[in-house]
Amino acid sequence: MAPPPEDQPSTRTQRLVAWAAWAALRTLSALPLWLGYALADLVAPLLVLFTLQHERKVRHKGRGLFRNQRIVFRDAWTPELSRRLLWGWARHMTRLVVDFARIQVLDAKAMRACFDMRELAKVRDLRARGQGVICLTGHIGVWELSGHLAAVSGWTITSIARPPKNHALSDVGNAIRGSGGQIVLAKWGVLRPIFKGLRRGELAGVIADENARTNPVFVPFLGTLAATNRAPALIHLKTGAPIAVVSVARLERGRFRFHVWDVIEPRPSSGSREVDVERVARRINDGLSRAILAYPEQWLWGMRRYHTRPPGEVLGPDGLPPVAPDGPQEAYPPGYDAAPGQARGAISLH
Repeated sequence: MAPPPEDQPSTRTQRLVAWAAWAALRTLSALPLWLGYALADLVAPLLVLFTLQHERKVRHKGRGLFRNQRIVFRDAWTPELSRRLLWGWARHMTRLVVDFARIQVLDAKAMRACFDMRELAKVRDLRARGQGVICLTGHIGVWELSGHLAAVSGWTITSIARPPKNHALSDVGNAIRGSGGQIVLAKWGVLRPIFKGLRRGELAGVIADENARTNPVFVPFLGTLAATNRAPALIHLKTGAPIAVVSVARLERGRFRFHVWDVIEPRPSSGSREVDVERVARRINDGLSRAILAYPEQWLWGMRRYHTRPPGEVLGPDGLPPVAPDGPQEAYPPGYDAAPGQARGAISLH
């Protein structure tokens, strides 16, 4: 897909939407955290209703939040599990807006007060070698805080973001993301600055759990083959920079934990670029899968993650893509029970 023209001026409506978003985010950042989360919780039922309506529209198209749940949980999926996961997800998504708004008031001191950063030492050790690090995450937990944490910790990090069609709204979002010193680049044409930054020993922030429509590599993601972007693996193979698969999870109101799910070190080439790309992509997806299974209510379940399918694939009798040849993931995430249970993450799914 070609990038949008950067010189195309925003319309009056787009500028009005961007201004309204800016005002709302500024207001949320100024509110006490308990009040911001309380307002978010009031909105969560509306998100549930909207999601149920949207699911009815997309169900016949073979996509949607509930379909993704069934692909991941397979025979362990039940209406009860789905209901608990939907409500936990809705609360997480509405609180995510509050967390994003508060980025601009979270300096290094405030981050130390609200973060469990013990696993940040793993990234610090990689940085101590004098080489760059690819910090790779997904739409898991409070992903916007990952780059901010690195920036306020004194590291130079350049992150890649998909800009919305509304350029004025993109400017608002990037201003918040960059409030701690993080450099945010549009998704297109970023390889050169990323390579340069890694060679200087800087960090590169990449989100890698989206469906890849162009020239993907099909490797397991939560137990099912998924079209995965080659770019992170190719950057790793070309630069020799290690990959840290990371996430930021919300533990409770105003408390977060930084996780490192895997560290992928450079290895000698197998002699086949395709084999090497597949090996790295598998490790990436495995780390992201573990992050999602640990905090299932904190993943963006409505993504079209399984939309692009391998050529010649035949759907199963249940209408779902087959389980990956390597076998399924755990039937339930850690902390779930078949009869009413509770997620290990911050949000109760009773």
